[in-house]
Amino acid sequence: MKKIFNITKLDHFGRGISRNDEKIIFIENALPKEEVSVTNIVDKKNISETTADEILKKSSDRRDTTKLCKYYGVCGGCNIMHMSYMCQIEFKRNKVVELMKKFAGIDESKIKDIIPSLEFEYRNKITLKVKEKIGLLKNKSYELVNIDSCSISRPKINEIIGKLNTLKFENIEEIVIRCGYNNESMVVFKCCGDIDIDYYLSSLKEYTDTLVMIKDGIENVIFGKGYITEKLGKYYFKISPLSFFQVNTTTAEKLYDVVKEYASLDSTESVLDLYSGTGTIGIYLSEYAKSVLGVEINSEAVEDAKENVKLNNIKNAEFICYDIGKMKKECNNIDVAIVDPPRSGLSKKALLNISEIASKKLIYISCNPSTLARDLNLLKDKYYLKELTPVDMFPNTYHVECVCLLNLR
Repeated sequence: MKKIFNITKLDHFGRGISRNDEKIIFIENALPKEEVSVTNIVDKKNISETTADEILKKSSDRRDTTKLCKYYGVCGGCNIMHMSYMCQIEFKRNKVVELMKKFAGIDESKIKDIIPSLEFEYRNKITLKVKEKIGLLKNKSYELVNIDSCSISRPKINEIIGKLNTLKFENIEEIVIRCGYNNESMVVFKCCGDIDIDYYLSSLKEYTDTLVMIKDGIENVIFGKGYITEKLGKYYFKISPLSFFQVNTTTAEKLYDVVKEYASLDSTESVLDLYSGTGTIGIYLSEYAKSVLGVEINSEAVEDAKENVKLNNIKNAEFICYDIGKMKKECNNIDVAIVDPPRSGLSKKALLNISEIASKKLIYISCNPSTLARDLNLLKDKYYLKELTPVDMFPNTYHVECVCLLNLR
């Protein structure tokens, strides 16, 4: 049976909010001031969830996604593409403002306008599932959606996806495609058994610069260098098959420029780069610092960071493999500390260690404003927030990055 709802506002996942009898109902593919009809409602203990089947009264902020992506609403990748980009930007900033006020007591005046991004063709990486065919998983499902392109991925990636769709797959569970500087590309097969190497070598050699297979955690380079190179500013970075690198290179450079502005270095400061990954932030700032120490728990990422130091002829940066939660308390005389933790935010031990290091400035980069607000509240006795800049690293999704400048009290 069809039911009709009027949408009042959005939740932090970009879903429309209305009421279903006494319960709040969250409706995907719905915008404020819209009237929508739904059929399948999932009732939970305190809430209901569903997806809009038909938009009876459209918002002026809605756009026709059929012209943007033929898989939107089917695959589980993007979730707010139906919003105009200006609406997306407003939604994300409002989300940050609400979370910071509710959980950290931060006034909106501390939060700058969001830095926008290219809406499409921005991703330098895609991970495809393999179940006879290749594709992405359907939203909230393990069902595979076969795709021949992805509108938010770079054209080179889509060229490779097109070729992969002509191939047969056996003992391959996942395929990662990465694209770097000057369209240099890498295809990574994650395997659960032996594969026909000659078949894939002959099929893909004209389409990608390097092909790597990973089986039982062991990397085997089938052809090419086994890595690609990406560029941020004037610096070059080696990207291994599984190493972390920001998926939106152009906007990542804008984010790092905010970090550089907040650090305001004059070549006399010691910088501590925590959760340093492959060394991108530390290397990006090295020209302006006296010294940079990067700390990262992933040993492969640390090895990449060391390679990137050599690649860029950096003399004042060092990267070590260490658990930030167990970090020695002897990190004295740190002028600027930078943290870029995972979505789960800072652990209790990491928070304690950061407080004891007591750098004059703390720059917190976050991909999850909820855990960021929690951590800022926990740090408030030691640091105060001077400014926060949201950055739209992931257009057409509800995700938003934030860069915070905190000063020692």
